[in-house]
Amino acid sequence: MRILRLLPVILLALQSCSLHERIDKVSSEIEAQYQELESWDQLPVRTISWNQALSMMKRNNTAYLQVKNTITKAERNELSVYTDLIPGISYYSYFTKSIGDLTSKLNSDDLSHNVNVTFTLPSLTHVPYRVYASKAATFAAIKALEGKERELISKLYTQQRKQSLNARKRELDAQKQEQKEAYHPAESNTEINDWMELATLLGDYSARWRILPASVPRFNWSHYRKLTGKLDQLIVCKLALELEQARMAQYSVAITYLPTINLNLYSPSLFSSTGGTYSGTFLDTDDTKLNMSLNYSLDTRLRTWNTYRDSKEAYELRQRETTAKLVELKQKLNTLRTSMDEYYAWRGFMSKRLDYLSTAPAANAQEFLENENTRHSMKQELLNQESAAIESEAALILQYGLR
Repeated sequence: MRILRLLPVILLALQSCSLHERIDKVSSEIEAQYQELESWDQLPVRTISWNQALSMMKRNNTAYLQVKNTITKAERNELSVYTDLIPGISYYSYFTKSIGDLTSKLNSDDLSHNVNVTFTLPSLTHVPYRVYASKAATFAAIKALEGKERELISKLYTQQRKQSLNARKRELDAQKQEQKEAYHPAESNTEINDWMELATLLGDYSARWRILPASVPRFNWSHYRKLTGKLDQLIVCKLALELEQARMAQYSVAITYLPTINLNLYSPSLFSSTGGTYSGTFLDTDDTKLNMSLNYSLDTRLRTWNTYRDSKEAYELRQRETTAKLVELKQKLNTLRTSMDEYYAWRGFMSKRLDYLSTAPAANAQEFLENENTRHSMKQELLNQESAAIESEAALILQYGLR
């Protein structure tokens, strides 16, 4: 009765709140939010450690949270396989009254209520597959989150390394007197871009974040070089999940050849009140119905068979694709190992050459200036090659994680 009295109020409220009014309200809130945002140069500078940055990224990064939500969704779907076995309860009511008596007072004779209970166990032959598929989906979502975390860590590491490298480049350029006095408006834009990239990774735009350089992990090439001879378990698991997904598609078609068994228990009137005539609980063996159905269809048109062949061919194709990915990955890792070996050998030679030029005596002022220019050019080349090496480091971190 109370719900019926509130229904006109609810309908009136919904009618009064038109679409345009709602959009105008939300638009005003967005504009107010924009006005409250502070400019980059007005934001406070805050320094955090690498571990604090990782924690902030896991809490706030949009891409990370989106993948994390897939785990929650997969876990709910996995649970639904079992909650579907819980009996359902439905409520049904209706109102009936002659038009001539609409002005009279509402009484119990005008209302009817029914509460029904249904227990359904559809497709018993498909239940094991649903359980397996739901668990596989949850496991795949967990591994996808691990992959996304590794990807974001690789990006964060790359961002910090490049930011540090660019600062060293500017410092090197500023060593020349003519470049010290020059005006470089692009430096401010670079700083803003660095902040925007870091804030996006952290998912927080409330400050000009700085990560303590000493806390950023160092890339140990000798350690990663040993890893390049084998595949990382996360990569292997990802490839295995792709194969299993294709195999499950084939299996889902195969089980359609099994008979379909449906079981349901129906109580048409757990509780009933009909127009004041009778009311009460009616739960007895005569009122409760148990239904079981068995259905089996011959694939005379070969549609299921053709679908099965398609899924089988898709699985075989996925196996070939996996082999191609392994070959490509092995070649990529070999190339990375070779390029990094060459880079560290070249860097060692250049460092020794720089040390020699810094201590070599100059016969005259002209020779001294030539040595200084040579050293400056060598330092620039070292920084340029280090910039290229950062990309290789990021690729290895993406493959094996930051260790």
